[in-house]
This record gives sequence, structure tokens and C-alpha cells, in this order.
Amino acid sequence: MTGEHGARLAPNEMTPEQEASFRKQRRRRALALAGALILFAITFYVLTLIKMGPALFDRTL
Repeated sequence: MTGEHGARLAPNEMTPEQEASFRKQRRRRALALAGALILFAITFYVLTLIKMGPALFDRTL
């Protein structure tokens, strides 16, 4: 396999442009997954508060 500059690349090596694109896609996926996990945790927290109701704040500690 030859790169655009004529250098031979191993099958698993990428050009710097391909690697930059790959890292950008990976970062975008990681941020999307982190956002989904945060949203999931907030949803469970809010649903728990709603299910426990106002009695949660009236109990003695």
C-alpha cells in the first residue's frame, strides 16, 4: 500500500490526515456517550425524587 507521497505503509498504519480524522470521530463519539450517560443518571435521579415525593423532605434525620 502506498501513501500519497509514495511512502509504503503497513496495513494498519494511517496517514497523519487519516489519524486526525479518526481521532476527531473518536472524540465526538466519546463526548456523545458521556452526554448520554449523564442524561441517564440525571433521569434516574429526578425519577427517584419524584417517586419518593414530598415525604423525602419531611422525615427526621
